[in-house]
Amino acid sequence: MIVLGINDGRHHNTSAALFRDGELIASAEEERFSRIKMDNAYPHQAISEVLSLAGISLDNVDAVALANLPRYEQTPYSDVFFKHVYKLSKTDKNLRKYFWKHQFDRFTRRFRGRAKAQNEVLAQKPTYTVEHHLAHAASAYYLSPFKNEKVGVITLDGAGDFSWGSVWLGEQGKLTKIAHFPHIYSIGLIYSAVTIHLGFKATRHEGKVLGLAAFGNPEPLLTRLLEHTNVNNWNELFTSKLANVTLGFNNPIGQAVISELCEGLNKEDIAAGVQGFTELLICNWIKQQAKELNIESLALAGGVFANVKLNQRILDLPEINNIYIHPNMGDGGLASGAACEVYSQLNNGLPPVFKQQVYLGTEITKESSLDALNLAGLSFSEPNDLAKQVAKLLADGKVVARADGKMEYGPRSLGNRSVMASCSDPKINQWLNKQFARTEFMPFAPVIMQSHAKSFFPDWDESHIAARFMTITYNASKLAKQQIPAAVHVDNTARPQVLRREDNSGYYDILFEYEKLTGVPSVINTSFNMHEEPIVRTAGEAIIAFQQANLDALILGPFLVVKM
Repeated sequence: MIVLGINDGRHHNTSAALFRDGELIASAEEERFSRIKMDNAYPHQAISEVLSLAGISLDNVDAVALANLPRYEQTPYSDVFFKHVYKLSKTDKNLRKYFWKHQFDRFTRRFRGRAKAQNEVLAQKPTYTVEHHLAHAASAYYLSPFKNEKVGVITLDGAGDFSWGSVWLGEQGKLTKIAHFPHIYSIGLIYSAVTIHLGFKATRHEGKVLGLAAFGNPEPLLTRLLEHTNVNNWNELFTSKLANVTLGFNNPIGQAVISELCEGLNKEDIAAGVQGFTELLICNWIKQQAKELNIESLALAGGVFANVKLNQRILDLPEINNIYIHPNMGDGGLASGAACEVYSQLNNGLPPVFKQQVYLGTEITKESSLDALNLAGLSFSEPNDLAKQVAKLLADGKVVARADGKMEYGPRSLGNRSVMASCSDPKINQWLNKQFARTEFMPFAPVIMQSHAKSFFPDWDESHIAARFMTITYNASKLAKQQIPAAVHVDNTARPQVLRREDNSGYYDILFEYEKLTGVPSVINTSFNMHEEPIVRTAGEAIIAFQQANLDALILGPFLVVKM
């Protein structure tokens, strides 16, 4: 059976995925084709790509799974939202004007013409809709490594289908709903409102706030936020003051509340305050969920769990033995989650058999690499000892991009669309930020051979599969601070990609040869893209980014380009 999953643009990161006979075999996001970051256009190109990658046509698809409910479908969570808006709009003219005009117009523009496009794609196919947070939960549970055990499944994000979070129990290949939470009590939207207040872009730069937080003091913002929070009632988490922010966090009313709470504080302390608030509330609540559900393992999805420091705090809880964060935890993963859920429904459950679910996109082959190199007029070689030559370049302080094989699934580059550099000199962070026109407050992440991970990150364990996908931080050891200082943050943490050879042999072999030359089993791994652009997809895009960033060398398929 083949199920096509589609996230058609309710929010952002529209995408498509194919689930065949119990396995996720292809996935793609529209942004990688349109080159518009977090694109919310209908995913025509992504749908065509996943069908092409699977070598099938739409005729071969048995069912279609649509993430997100139809706009007109009311839920208990939408009722909470509209009642709150109606109550406030009777006395607040500005809110009434903002919501009923600006928001309505925005949604009208976004969805105009989408129904027609969807009908063309889905003609005569059995089609099922999957609620936003059920799609997140399915992506976390059905693709998790937890076998034959009862698993707590938690989703948290900004908002989706008028909800910002949910709790499920995963057992015997099925999901059972425990709770949903209305989005006017969204911690994710509070974090986004603070992101805007600090001068960044919501849903895009929350990671910068996370990095900045390590430089600040969470007080007094933490206390100010808690004064408007019902910490023991997640069904009504905020008083009206903070709830007003989440009605439309980027509107003047919501931003006015945040500005008032942040008054007199510097950027570092504001970032630390909202990060501390997020960690405190979510970790205390998860401890309660673990006790009530009688579980020790968690499968997590939703944009809130892109917060790698929060994930570390969750794993550190004494009640939790292990966690798994879906690699594409944001809305880009909704298509695969919807496909998983529909496949499960049609097959009376789906035993969660874990496979390496990450290299699922467009493939850069020898042929496509050769065509792109000849078109660009670049000189190149095809070395038999490619890993050794690249390791020598890295050991000599050169910065090398790698674009080879299938594109990674999700927001993290994991070797096939990555830029590598030595971790020995912290100044490399400034250099890379300048070359890629980025503004970051966190060092770049390291990739490390699994055989050495424990020495560099003592809390890491082989069962921590989340670390293979760069979705969690660890405290760094003394050895890590000595050998890879460029990858260790001021709070003594790093976000590693722990790599096994069976996961990506070409990438691993470079690390292996580099360790033989330097004694260090780790290099920097950052995404291969210019600032505010999606990660490169094709060989041609890789060449353009390589030239724009003025890097030292490029691995393109089996070929090596070295700047002269």
